[in-house]
Formats: sequence, C-alpha cells, structure tokens
Amino acid sequence: MKNLLLSLLLGCFVLGSCSPEAKKYVIKGHVDQCETDVLVTVVNEKGKLDTIHKVRPVNGDFEMEGAINGPKLAFLTIKGINGRIPLLLEDTLFTLNIKEHDLADVWNYDIQGGRLQAGKNALDDVEVEVFSDRDSILACYFEAEKNRDIFGQMHERAMLDRMVVAYDKEENKFIEANKDNILGLAIVYYRYNHLNFDRLKVKFEMLSDVMKSTPEGRLIQERYDRLGVVKVGRQAPNFTLPTMDSSTVTLYDVKAPIKILDFWASWCGPCRKENPNMVKTYAKFKDKGLVIIGISMDSRKGDWKKAVEADGLTWIQACDYKSTAGEVARAYNITAIPRILILDEHNHVIGDGLTGEVLDEFLAKRLK
Repeated sequence: MKNLLLSLLLGCFVLGSCSPEAKKYVIKGHVDQCETDVLVTVVNEKGKLDTIHKVRPVNGDFEMEGAINGPKLAFLTIKGINGRIPLLLEDTLFTLNIKEHDLADVWNYDIQGGRLQAGKNALDDVEVEVFSDRDSILACYFEAEKNRDIFGQMHERAMLDRMVVAYDKEENKFIEANKDNILGLAIVYYRYNHLNFDRLKVKFEMLSDVMKSTPEGRLIQERYDRLGVVKVGRQAPNFTLPTMDSSTVTLYDVKAPIKILDFWASWCGPCRKENPNMVKTYAKFKDKGLVIIGISMDSRKGDWKKAVEADGLTWIQACDYKSTAGEVARAYNITAIPRILILDEHNHVIGDGLTGEVLDEFLAKRLK
C-alpha cells in the first residue's frame, strides 16, 4: 500500500451538504454458482432492517437500481451465505464481483464505485496487507493445538494479536479522517456488535454528532451504553437463575473473596476447549475462596447436563434455557462466548476475558 495513496484517501471523503433532489444509483454484479436471492438492506429510522432490493441472479449476473437523496450505508447479502458486503451508496454505478461464498472476508469480493466506496476499498487493502500471513499462522496454530504444544499455540496467538493491534490502529485513522461521513460510520457499524467496550469507546467517540444521530449510530449507541454497565470497575448486575440441582443461585447471595462468572454452552467449541483449563484453575484456588458460577447459553437441559458431566465441571452451574435471549445474557450483553468475568467480594468487575495462565496469575495475586 503506497503511503501517498493512503494519505489522499484518508482525507478526501468529507462531504458537503446534500441536494434534496433524488439521484439514481445502479449496482451491477456477478456471483458464481448462485441459485438464491441477492439482497440489499438498510437500517430504517426505527433501527430495523429494511430490504430495499431482492433479485435472483441469472447466470450469476444481477442488477439493481434505486433513488437516493444523499450517501447511505447499505449491506449486500446472499441468502444462505455467510457475511455481508458494505455498500456506501451514492449516485453512481457500482460494479461487484463476488469470487467466493464468504462475504465476511474482504479477500472474496471486489467492488468499485463512488468516492466513499473507494475509501472502504483502501481500508480493505490495508486489512489484506496487515493480515497477509494470517492463513499460515492459523495453520501453525492448529498444528500446535493438535500436538498439544501450549507454547507453540501461545506464540502463534501472539502473532495474530499483533496483527489485530496493527490493523486497529490503521482502522482508527480512517475513522478519525471520516468521522463526519458514512465511511467512518460504516467502519464502526460493521463490527460494533463484536467489539468490547474499550475498543468500541475509542471508535464510537470519534464519530461526529451527525453520524451518531443516524439510525446506525443510534444502534451503536445502544450497545455502547449497555457495554458500559458491565466492564472493569463497574458493579455487576444481580441475577437469580435455576441451577442443575433444581435450586436457584442469586449472585449477590454468594459470598466469596473472588467470583468468576463463566458464560459458556455445550455447543460452543472454544468453550469446551477452555473447560479443562478452568477445571485446573478451580482445583488450584477453590480452597482459597474462589467460587465459579457457570452460566450456560444452552436451550436444552439434556445437552447442558451431558456437557457438564463430560467436562467434569463441579462448580455452580446455572441456566435458564433461553440461550442469549435470557435476561441475564441481555443484562451482561453476551454476544459471544466463552466470556469470563471476575468479580470481587463486593461484586465489582475486576477482570474480563482472562483465561489459562493469565487467569491463574491474576487469581494468585488476590487469593493468598
């Protein structure tokens, strides 16, 4: 990526006032071996998704057109296919070639059209460059996992983490340079449901008040506010849940110097892989006052019970059989698992996301 190109692209997308006159955009695309519908959606004023286009490709080709009063953030999806492609709609022609059926990966499609879309493409190029060795590192990671090579896994994970940090810095530059147009909004909105509070705070607070007041901005604001409730330094919300022994557990009634809330599920592969580490952690610290409350996102008791027994989870186990739609999951804004929260004796959050050796070191300093 040429530095000159990046400098030009970072600074050229601030928009002036939009004409009230509706103008036309056209989207022409091609997707190989597609026998289902191609959709374009936008967020309406109520925060709900509206489908503005729905077409069935013919021999892989499709075309859509519509009127627009000013730039608008939209997403193209294919029914039954993973991922979505951001479309920064303007009154111009967009050409789209979908190479592979995973729209969550910027490697798998090419889109041209409009100044704002060119900015998104520039950021996509940065992503490709930063993560150029991603696949080989992942292959090494899985090989180390297969061979039970803990140090090998840690090494590869550290390399991936460095890539994420490097990309995050570049992404934030784009947001800052485009904080008052839909390119900056699109970058934040695309992943806002997968960011923790600290990362979302940096990105969201860069946006202008105008962008924050858009339908997409208001949705980001809702998650931002919810995440701010459950973060390090804040009080954890109280709850009461059914337990596996047909009783209930109330968080604030459980007295312990340190409590861990372990959000997991029987169907969650990463959760099940982390369970043996949690078993070891519990054995090491339970006599020093550690209490763990496992909160399952399962919806069927049989699956939950079988997993608890198979993984040897002997601490408190709770579940309301509502998956992520339950009151506790919503109160703690659980959108991805596993999720580990560490609480002190006053139910303040003192740790978030710690696992393995890092978790053990954290507990060892606090449980003498």
